[in-house]
Amino acid sequence: EHATTELSPLDRWILSKLQVLIREVTARLDDYDPRGATELLQKFIEDLSTWYVRRSRRRFWKSEADADKRAGYTTLHRCLTTLARLLAPFIPFVSEEIYQNVGRSVNRDAPQSVHLTDWPEPDYALVDEQLMSQMDLVMRFSGIGRSARNKSGIKLRQPLARAVMVAGQSDLQNVKDLAYLIEEELNVKELLLTQREEDLMDYEVVLLPQVLGKKHGALFPKLRSAVEALDRTALMTAIRQGEPVAINVEGETVTLLPEETQVRGHPKEGYSIAEERGIIVGIETIINAALEKEGLARDIVRRIQNLRKKAGFNIADRITLYYQAGPKLVEVFQTQGDYIAAETLSNTLKRKAPPQRSHRGEFRLAGEELRVGLVRVGPNSSD
Repeated sequence: EHATTELSPLDRWILSKLQVLIREVTARLDDYDPRGATELLQKFIEDLSTWYVRRSRRRFWKSEADADKRAGYTTLHRCLTTLARLLAPFIPFVSEEIYQNVGRSVNRDAPQSVHLTDWPEPDYALVDEQLMSQMDLVMRFSGIGRSARNKSGIKLRQPLARAVMVAGQSDLQNVKDLAYLIEEELNVKELLLTQREEDLMDYEVVLLPQVLGKKHGALFPKLRSAVEALDRTALMTAIRQGEPVAINVEGETVTLLPEETQVRGHPKEGYSIAEERGIIVGIETIINAALEKEGLARDIVRRIQNLRKKAGFNIADRITLYYQAGPKLVEVFQTQGDYIAAETLSNTLKRKAPPQRSHRGEFRLAGEELRVGLVRVGPNSSD
């Protein structure tokens, strides 16, 4: 086991959730509630798979075996071996397979079967209630942000410049230290956390003609003109606080009541927004040339990864990548080459026709043809 100081916030979060899981599953089984226990196990597995592993993929994938990567592997190993023991009463054969593959394969001194191990005991020193609360907020914010991206119709692989999150001060304070996870999840370069809705929304105060027309008659059009000339922020603040507003209309003072108006909001130009229970998330939808190239690089990587799978390559196999493409895609390979190589485990990128012995694929991206060929590189190969 590695020292707690080496663990990332993600590691400490999932280990904290694991201890709570042990405690709660044990309590459910002691109370003869197997269904309640399995529901808790299912929720934890979802958190482990769709958040911890997904957000840790880059750590697991990088080539250097540094402390961060070791901490991630140690944490995931602990989660899987503990899960195998918790799942043993419910799915005895699958849990045995997990235990043999993940537990016994690295520790031959461990009991011969998961069914011969002790029932897990929670380590309460690893429980961090504040961190679990913070991560719940991060996951909630990210979910709203994904909704905003979905509304925009821009695929998640396309990097975008900015996201804006509007929420209360306590929520913003709680997610501040983990904001980088939201940036990664939403694939944005910058995240603005703000309490000001005006940073994301344009608001206008609309007078209700069915009310004010009857009340003021011919004076109503002049009242509307007078309102349009007022400071919009001050007017909106008063209306939202339920305060009447005194307005001078051609020398006559007219009192405008909050119930005689309606505040309407719409996203600032260039933003797609989603809102849930007082939290608003906006995604900037403007894609400049640099962002477009990054998006194309991710599209290229996705197709190469699919070709790797089709070729039957092992997940850790290194390759030589051959490619031929139109001018825009060639520029992407030249400017994003390091990223493409790192993501596809390519030792070399060669701009030449794929050789006959390569695993080849032809694609069309951004209106241009792309031909690629993959050659697996052996440990002593000079290819």
